[in-house]
Amino acid sequence: MRVNFCLAILALIPLAEHLSPSSALAAEPQPPQGFKAIFNGKDLAGWYGNNPHNGTNLTGDKKAADLAQQRLDFPKNWTVENGELVNDGHGPYATTEEEFGDIDLLIEYKTVAKADSGIYLRGTPQVQIWDWNQVFDPKAPTRRPHLGSGGLFNNTPWTAGRDPLVRADRPFGEWNQFKITQIGSRTWVWLNDHLVVDGAVMENFWDRSKPLPAKGPIMLQTHGGEIRWRNIFVHEIEPAEAQQRLAAADKETKTRLARALTLHASFDHGLDADFARGDKACYVVEGTNLVPAKPNDDVRLSADAGRFGQGLHFTRKNNLRPTYKDGGVLGYNDKNWSTTVSTWLRLNPDLDLEPGYCDPVQIVGDDLKKGFIFLEWSKDETPRFFRYAIRPLFHIWNPNNVQWADIPFEKRPMVQVAKAPFSREEWTHVVFTLENVNDKSKPQAGQLFINGVRQGAIENWDLSFAWDPSRVLLVLGAAYVGHMDDLTVFDRALSVDEVQLLYGLKSGAGELAKIAAE
Repeated sequence: MRVNFCLAILALIPLAEHLSPSSALAAEPQPPQGFKAIFNGKDLAGWYGNNPHNGTNLTGDKKAADLAQQRLDFPKNWTVENGELVNDGHGPYATTEEEFGDIDLLIEYKTVAKADSGIYLRGTPQVQIWDWNQVFDPKAPTRRPHLGSGGLFNNTPWTAGRDPLVRADRPFGEWNQFKITQIGSRTWVWLNDHLVVDGAVMENFWDRSKPLPAKGPIMLQTHGGEIRWRNIFVHEIEPAEAQQRLAAADKETKTRLARALTLHASFDHGLDADFARGDKACYVVEGTNLVPAKPNDDVRLSADAGRFGQGLHFTRKNNLRPTYKDGGVLGYNDKNWSTTVSTWLRLNPDLDLEPGYCDPVQIVGDDLKKGFIFLEWSKDETPRFFRYAIRPLFHIWNPNNVQWADIPFEKRPMVQVAKAPFSREEWTHVVFTLENVNDKSKPQAGQLFINGVRQGAIENWDLSFAWDPSRVLLVLGAAYVGHMDDLTVFDRALSVDEVQLLYGLKSGAGELAKIAAE
């Protein structure tokens, strides 16, 4: 799990040395071994004022004059009190004269209600600090202060790291501690010893087509309310250490995913799964029975035609639907159910699919009115819509007992993509998640990802099902015509960064299956 990597990093830092009550008032900050203080606790030496947004459109003499004025303004809004660097909520940002590349940064802060702030790394925004008591505003869905501080707020919405993994803020009046590690563009953030960003790529806010600069200053943002900083320490990471850290982090993330893996079917050796916590066998439904599935002319195993080796080819619309039993795979239960399903698809929906709905993946139980989950292409539109739908108990999603097609799009429990990037030439990665199904005490949701990018979420629905757990099935190829490969199931809803890692695996989820089997 990610805990192992976190502990390995934190073991390098004796927290007691820099978080003790006595150090809070020390005139001479005492950095941990391997770190240096970049704020001396006495004055503003080593820092100057610069709000980089002010000079974005300035050049030449005007830019130089703006920077000179900000240096003059800096001490008007920044002071030092009892070993603390204090900002009144206004003025230019506190900026280090020294520039840094790969680093571990330790820093403590204390702020007030209705303020927000942030830490710029290499002069780039930012590790966010929120007043997490703010109420979420659905009219601004990408601004989510209620989730807490520490996220990379200036990353593209819904990408890895933009929102923190957990809320770890302490109440106002108490000190918070950040530990931030940045190697290249990848960033880890711990807030009060909780991992809130796990190796996400920090985007270059100034030019998103480029990576972060190799070096830049650390900047402490001013944003409308008093904020105090203390115990600001930096450890500069040398190249050999950076490579070692990255290798360890990648191994840890893969191990975490492998521990969540419940099924992997590569289709390299047949229809049966290569790995499963439960039954590996692939079946087809015949009447009320499940019988072993066998490839035929309609559903072929195509050598070297998959995304990773051999793949599955549905040559035409037919009734052979490869099926896997739930027992230990999907983990459906009537208390709290979460899972993730991943696969790769290759087709041109408008040329390859026959008329009517097409579902490449379904999760079904003993009665569709008790719940039904599916990916589908619509039957009439051109180009055809691609959708992810979670239909709970029939009376919840269809109280007026009308046809699915007659319900307005916005009133269906689904995510709809008008122009999904499917083609005959390229493989497309599709992932859908379910979270807290059957548990009304927690947020219930499902998300759809295509090629590692979040497409949307099914939220604010009562996702209550009534399936017989012994009859839940994962079904492939309902009216599907095209290629499929690397079917994978996990026992929880994967995070954005985990979905992106899964998408980027060079050998597919077989890498995870090998770890899980060890």
